[in-house]
Amino acid sequence: MTLNAKSITVGLPVSNLEKSASWYEKLLMSDEKLVPVEGVIEYPIGSVWIQLFEEKINVSENVLRLEVEDLDTEFERLKTLGVIVDEVIEDVPGIIRYVDFSDPDGNKLSFYWLYEQE
Repeated sequence: MTLNAKSITVGLPVSNLEKSASWYEKLLMSDEKLVPVEGVIEYPIGSVWIQLFEEKINVSENVLRLEVEDLDTEFERLKTLGVIVDEVIEDVPGIIRYVDFSDPDGNKLSFYWLYEQE
């Protein structure tokens, strides 16, 4: 028997909750959020919730990877927002294209697009 989770919440520590909330709202193109308790803000993405909480920052090696429909469009949007500067789209031919970047606190994120498998 496997766990039947109804949703997933990924917690990301941030140094300034309001500043980070503004950054993530631009990244996610949504201000839809939930504030379950003081000091925590959650954003829904499908059945996944991104939970921001204010805490002393210890940057981890974890990466939040989000599949997007059009990586080239998202890449240009990230450049326009100033989220990425020198980053490039990496390509593993026939498998995946992706771009890695970080939030202002150093939390690692990635947008990716999968090639259709035959």
